[in-house]
Amino acid sequence: MNYKCPLCGSPLSKQHYHQVIKSQETRDLSHRSEVARLRKQTADARRRAAAARNDGVLTERRKHALRDKHQSDQIRRLKEANRLLRRHTSPQEMGLADELVLVSRLKREFPEDRIQHTGRGGDVLQFVTLRREEIGCIVYECKRTDQLTVAHVKQTALAKRTRQAHFAILVTTGRRRGFAGLDQDAGVFIVAPAGVMTLAVFCRDSLVAMARQRLAAAERESLAKRLMDYVTSPTCKTPLIEVISRAARAQANLRQEMTRHRKDWEERLEIYQTIHHDVSHINRNILRVLNGEDAVALEKPNIPSLQFLLE
Repeated sequence: MNYKCPLCGSPLSKQHYHQVIKSQETRDLSHRSEVARLRKQTADARRRAAAARNDGVLTERRKHALRDKHQSDQIRRLKEANRLLRRHTSPQEMGLADELVLVSRLKREFPEDRIQHTGRGGDVLQFVTLRREEIGCIVYECKRTDQLTVAHVKQTALAKRTRQAHFAILVTTGRRRGFAGLDQDAGVFIVAPAGVMTLAVFCRDSLVAMARQRLAAAERESLAKRLMDYVTSPTCKTPLIEVISRAARAQANLRQEMTRHRKDWEERLEIYQTIHHDVSHINRNILRVLNGEDAVALEKPNIPSLQFLLE
């Protein structure tokens, strides 16, 4: 039998022929293994690229979602600020017209008293304590509305009767003709949020003074009525309204000061974020160069808002 080289066709001995065939099979096996390895690498690279694209899409979606939320929050805050400006009311003033805020403030100002909140939208009760004994009650109704209505006054008067309170205070952001921040109606004090704590101190001190005089219930009621008349008379009402007005102006000044500080903080935040971005970019380029890749150009940093970082 004649043996020929499978590569060039030249005659070979039997032994040499089998050596060539074996060598060829070895090379073919090695070639197939290399092809399989390269195909696996290509598939892995495609999977990594697809995963990176998906991660990039998800990252962009998250960025867009956060940006949309931030813009929506800004729009909401601007609308609220515009509404308050139309009503000449600051957010700080409105705070104490919220039951939860008022409860927190009363507890801080009068730690010896028992402060009770009957539920969202319900009464706030202050049980005045003297030598560990409850000597009187002040009931608060909070209304965050545009208009001060008769229904609000009646509701507060009803709360005063049902709670058997000595004083009732309607805290309102509402407006009506002739109301400048302090008034009385149907046995109820009506006060703007900026003046509620001043009025709370007055009512509490009055209850303490009456308790120390050991007045009977009827005498207490009569004296409370005379005190209400005095507080809302021109003699006392005018300086109290001035105090309320000054408190509102002080709050507005504080807000302006906070706004100025915020601008400084945002500028500092931009500096810190830019430094961090530039250093991170340099580190990434060092790794690219070490891996034999080209360095990439510096991109503009994405500076988050101060509000976003605080939320």
